[in-house]
Amino acid sequence: MARDNVIRGKSAIESLSHRFPQLYVVPAEGAEESYKRAAGRGIVPEGATLDHFCGDEADELREVDTPTGPVETLYLKRREDFETFLRIIGHRCAPVHISSTIGAITYRGLADWDKVASARSAYVESGGDDWGSEFARLARTPGTFRSELVVLSEGPYSAIPAQETPYGDDEWLRISREIRLHHECAHVVCRRVVPEDILPIWDEITADAVGLLCACEHYDTSLAARFLGVNESGYHGGRLIEYLDEEKQSEVDAVALEVHAAILHIGAMARERDAARAPFDFLLDLKREPLVTY
Repeated sequence: MARDNVIRGKSAIESLSHRFPQLYVVPAEGAEESYKRAAGRGIVPEGATLDHFCGDEADELREVDTPTGPVETLYLKRREDFETFLRIIGHRCAPVHISSTIGAITYRGLADWDKVASARSAYVESGGDDWGSEFARLARTPGTFRSELVVLSEGPYSAIPAQETPYGDDEWLRISREIRLHHECAHVVCRRVVPEDILPIWDEITADAVGLLCACEHYDTSLAARFLGVNESGYHGGRLIEYLDEEKQSEVDAVALEVHAAILHIGAMARERDAARAPFDFLLDLKREPLVTY
């Protein structure tokens, strides 16, 4: 990572390719064996390039500071690059369809070959002469050579057009990016602190809160409600339905009323506490006392 913890443009993917050599493998039928050699053994296919990524000067690899330590994030401006990345990392280079509703994803437990190389260099410099055995020993400890990465795409947050927000088109895209970034970081923080405490709807409400606090410097209850598709009358189309099982979907209006009430309560809490000053602390407080229990 660069000194300012940001790598921009094509260098973002190039930097990651040293650590995750499967990025050199073009997603295609029959590419799984090359993927296995790259991801599992660190072997780059002969003659491979990164030409299957278009690249953009706005691409950005950066670390976001959180109370649980830095979160590494990758922003890819071009949708085709985002989808290519997901096919490689998430689908073992299979040429699968990536839903247009997916705008961000967090990968955990990625084999990081830079970490392997660093450990090997340190071992050899210390006089070690049996790296194979040492590697096997170190690899028995979970997470030793693993990394976590948040990947983000461009686009209006929750597919809400700028006309339905207080912002112009360009400003809304910029804000959407920051909401999406910090929303995903909020999930990472929660998994690090309370890995077993998973309430899908409450997790989304609270992650949206962090996103809004970081991007807008205040918690906009109207936008928060619009993201999930709730108001004082019930459900009117939004992300909420995606987090409900079949049984709860039949009760979506009742759930929506509960969610809307929770959003208004969070708004009052955020104003009282000036939550934008420490959004992740606010997040962890919300996680301790959920207002929605599913």
